[in-house]
Amino acid sequence: MSPTTARLRPDERRAQILEAARRVLLADPHRELTVELVAAAAGVSPALLFHYFGSKKKFQYAVIEEAAAEVMLRTAPDPSLPPDEQLRAGIRAFVRAVLEAPQLYRATLLRSAAGDPEIRALHSQLRQVFSQWVIGAVAQRGIEVTPVVELACHGWQGYVEQTLLTWIDDPTVPPDALEHLCAQSLDAILSTTQPLDDVPNE
Repeated sequence: MSPTTARLRPDERRAQILEAARRVLLADPHRELTVELVAAAAGVSPALLFHYFGSKKKFQYAVIEEAAAEVMLRTAPDPSLPPDEQLRAGIRAFVRAVLEAPQLYRATLLRSAAGDPEIRALHSQLRQVFSQWVIGAVAQRGIEVTPVVELACHGWQGYVEQTLLTWIDDPTVPPDALEHLCAQSLDAILSTTQPLDDVPNE
């Protein structure tokens, strides 16, 4: 009996289907993830997929939730690296994770913006975790985390999201240039948070 047809516990079958979704995303990151594609990759019928997830919307949420958990794991600070490199490595890891499943990331942002309550809550959680990590890394660099600096870090994340969304729709620069832009833009934005007395007169 093959692994796909063997009788599995519900949690095992769900995990198998989510792993199939991951394979589909990695095989063709720019293709829309459909129930039919994932069911075929998992060796199950679309009806069985609906049986385990309840609906297309719940299935899509489960895929997004799984991807969000992986992003948070991959962007977690590496304490073995110097603060500056921790920050750059985390930002690069975030961009690379997005580029592995750009259409999924795009759907997440658009559904959050459209008011989908579950996706919006998940998106807010992901942003909060990532923002706190970035703010912590900035503090380790010796920068005083004032309210202005915190605001700048949150604003930078919005800038990165829009930059990635624009690139997904129109990839006019190579991925390594996109990574560099996202990483360097934080320093550029932080440079605007210096006290007004320190800003040179024009």
